[in-house]
Amino acid sequence: MTVSTPASQDMVSAANASTPAVEAGVEADRSHPEDRYRRLFEQAPWGLFQTTIDGRYLDANPALARLYGYECREDMLRALTDIGAQLYVDPGRREAFVAEMRSRGVIQGFESRIRRRDGTIIWIAETCREVRDANGQPLYYEGTVEEITARKEVEQALRAANEQAQRANEAKERFLALVTHELRTPLHAILGFGDLIGQLDQDEVAERDDYLREITSAGNRLLRTVNRLLDYTRLASGVAATELQLIELEPFITRLVRQLGNGREKRVRIQHDAETTAPCVLEVDGNLLSRALMELLANALAYSPAEQPVVVEIGQRLDAVTLRVIDQGRGMSAEELQAAAVPFGSVILQARSRQQGLGLGLPIAQSIACMLGGQLDLSSSLLNGTIATLNLPTPAGKLAP
Repeated sequence: MTVSTPASQDMVSAANASTPAVEAGVEADRSHPEDRYRRLFEQAPWGLFQTTIDGRYLDANPALARLYGYECREDMLRALTDIGAQLYVDPGRREAFVAEMRSRGVIQGFESRIRRRDGTIIWIAETCREVRDANGQPLYYEGTVEEITARKEVEQALRAANEQAQRANEAKERFLALVTHELRTPLHAILGFGDLIGQLDQDEVAERDDYLREITSAGNRLLRTVNRLLDYTRLASGVAATELQLIELEPFITRLVRQLGNGREKRVRIQHDAETTAPCVLEVDGNLLSRALMELLANALAYSPAEQPVVVEIGQRLDAVTLRVIDQGRGMSAEELQAAAVPFGSVILQARSRQQGLGLGLPIAQSIACMLGGQLDLSSSLLNGTIATLNLPTPAGKLAP
C-alpha cells in the first residue's frame, strides 16, 4: 500500500509543473538546431576543432583552448596560425597527419606531442575526418582532441620496466655462464693434471712437481673466485666488522705488493705526491684496506701493458689520505666506466673481453671505501689509462705529523 504525504504530493506537483518548461526548451532547440549544436560545441568537455588543410585553425571550442593553455578561444585562434610549426613538438608530425587524412579520409587516435602556450609538453590523441564539397574536393578537417599524457607516462614506465627486466634476465644468464666458466676452468685444470699425475712413473719427479704447481695455481684461482663472491656478499650486507689500527702506509703497501707474486710486484712503483712527505700514518682497518688495494692493483695490472709500470701514489692532507692507483692501460669509455662501478659490470658490458672476470673488483673496493668512511673515485678515458683514487678521512689526531 502506498501512502501519499504532503511532501511527496508537492514533489509530484513541481515535476508536473516543470514538464511543460522542459518540453518548451526541447521544442525551441528543434526549431533552432544551429543554437543547439553551437551550445554542444561550446560546452563539450573535450576539444573540438576545424582547421584548413594547410594547418590553420578555423574554429575551436573553449575546452581545446584551455587544453592548449589559452584563456579563451579567440586568443588561441589569433596565436596559432601554423599548426605544424607552432603546435607539434616532433618535426613532420603535421605532414604525417595530412598524409594519413588524404589516404583514409578519417583517422582515430592520432597520437602526438604538442607544446602548450606556456611551453610545457603534453600528449594528445586526435580523431578527425575530412570534409569535402559536392565534387569530392577537400574543404577542411574537423575533429576532437583528447589529452593522453597520463596514459603515455604509464606506458613509458611499463616499457622501461619491461626493458629493465629483460636486461636483468639477460645479465643473469650471462652471469651464470661467466661464473660457470670461472669455476669450471680451474676445476678442469685440477682434474686434468691430477689424471696426468696418476699416469706418471715413479721416477718422473720433475713432471710431477710441475703438475702439482699447476693444480695449486688452479686451486688458488678457484678459491679466489669463491672468496670474491663471498666478500661481495658480506660487504653488500654490511656484516663485515672493522678493527682499527695505526698503519704506516708506505711499508704497508710495500708488503702488500710483495704478495702479488708471478713477477707482478716488479711492475708496481710506490711514491708520494708532491705535497706529501713520508711517513704517512693512518688509523684504519688494515685487512679491509689491504683487500681494497689488492682489488685496485689486480685491475690495474690486468689491463696495463706488461712493460708499463703501475703507480701507487700516497697523498696526505689535513683531513684525508688519498691512495691513487694509476695505470697506463687502454682506459675506459664513459659507458665502460659506468659499468665498471656496477657489481658484475663485466657481465653487463664485456667491452674489455680480452680479460675475463666477474666484475666485482671495483664494487668491492667501493664498498670497503664506504665502510671506512671514504669513497672511491674513478677517472679514465680511452687510450689514457685509469686512475682509481681511494679517499679515506682522517679523524683529528690520527694522522702522523
